[in-house]
Amino acid sequence: MSIYRDYARVYDNSGQLAFSLRMIPYLNLLIERHHVTGSVMLDLACGTGTIAIAMAQAGWRVYGVDASAEMLAEARAKTDESGVQVTWSQQDMRQVVLPEQAHLVTCLYDSMNYMLTDQDLLATFRSVSRLLQPGGLFLFDMNTAWVMASIWDDEIYFTDSDDLSMIMQSEYDRKRQRTTVVVTCFERVGDCYRKIVEEHQEQAYPPEHVATLLTDAGLHVEAMYDCFTLREPSPTTFRIMFVARKPS
Repeated sequence: MSIYRDYARVYDNSGQLAFSLRMIPYLNLLIERHHVTGSVMLDLACGTGTIAIAMAQAGWRVYGVDASAEMLAEARAKTDESGVQVTWSQQDMRQVVLPEQAHLVTCLYDSMNYMLTDQDLLATFRSVSRLLQPGGLFLFDMNTAWVMASIWDDEIYFTDSDDLSMIMQSEYDRKRQRTTVVVTCFERVGDCYRKIVEEHQEQAYPPEHVATLLTDAGLHVEAMYDCFTLREPSPTTFRIMFVARKPS
């Protein structure tokens, strides 16, 4: 079952836009706190482009990469409306190619949890390491095993509006530390509704294991935060923001 194909068209309206809007000021806080020198940015798994466009509006030269052609189509349409320039490309984030190195790389909204094996995660980190300028910064967030086991397991989430109804059903496999989420949307089209169904899987990783893989990829971990704060993660942290740097 392909993901982000039909769902791309309704993604922002399904409530997902709120995360990106909340992330933008937090990113700016982290960039100021951890000092990024330069103006070239890569947004991995950029989705519909909200963050990439906001960073371009702030003066960054931005590359947006996503595996979904449909999500990129939404991003391009938003770029046309905003009047800024972002270079979009459809690529696998485990092996991205750019015409230049970046000073900042981001990968947000638990996109790293979609890397379901150690090999996938390490390949992505190595790709980022190649793409970063020496001294460049890498910011990404990941959902924790705690939130998957305690909040997501056997859970149903429902939202409803005049034009879109969405049901998210999640189950957590404790042995594999992996969550499966089935997304079902009913989009109003005229007097009828169009059904969209997708299955998403996310893998949880212990933060110390993520740090080891980052080190193996040639990146230095500067900080881990309870996401949207500057506090250290706790055993009940929902989401961790990792800050890593490529040594000069």
